[in-house]
Amino acid sequence: MFRAQRPRTAELTPWPGEGPVNGVVLLLPGGFIRSRRAPVKVAELGLRDLAAELTERGRPHGLAVHLLRYRHGGWNGADADTAVDTRWALDELTRRYPGAPVVLIGNSLGGRAAFWCAGHPSVVGVAGIAPWLPSGDAVEQLAGRRVLIVHGTGDHSSAGAAQSLEYALRARRVVPDLARYEVPGGSHYLIREARDISALTTAFALAAVGAEPAPLAAGAVCSRLPARA
Repeated sequence: MFRAQRPRTAELTPWPGEGPVNGVVLLLPGGFIRSRRAPVKVAELGLRDLAAELTERGRPHGLAVHLLRYRHGGWNGADADTAVDTRWALDELTRRYPGAPVVLIGNSLGGRAAFWCAGHPSVVGVAGIAPWLPSGDAVEQLAGRRVLIVHGTGDHSSAGAAQSLEYALRARRVVPDLARYEVPGGSHYLIREARDISALTTAFALAAVGAEPAPLAAGAVCSRLPARA
């Protein structure tokens, strides 16, 4: 006799810190446009160094860092499973850390979920690393948030740089505090630039929760990453 499989549930990785939490970063890994399979672990590895830097630099400021593990590895059309899981995670973080501001940082597929869910009352900032932002995705929910987009000009995946540029230009109508950086020739995975992107994104997150001064020029659409401090 075969047992029915228990439906998978979304999960947040544990936060190993202690003491009061003054801000939260939610990391959203990449995935596939369509997949009902369990998410692949390699997608999480792409955010490992960023998670480590956020944890180290954020510890003195009471920054809790969590990564979301989705139910499914894909967005799955109108079901928008990745966004559904992200909204669940935001509600859960609000329950755990009442009043703490949240920064969403999404890679690729996770970038789309981050921008979709930016209107949640707890969210103060949204960052997309090679985000998948199809033409026509809404921007109104970004009002009042800080926004960062980083994309390689050599990204020829479904999350191409031209799409995120078009999105950024539309979003500037409602988001004065927006910066988009391009990596000339950078691929979708941005492996060679990972260290600089981690530094920039960490600084962005700390500024968004009020822990450090803002490192970016509002409204900038730049061709290169800033030099690492």
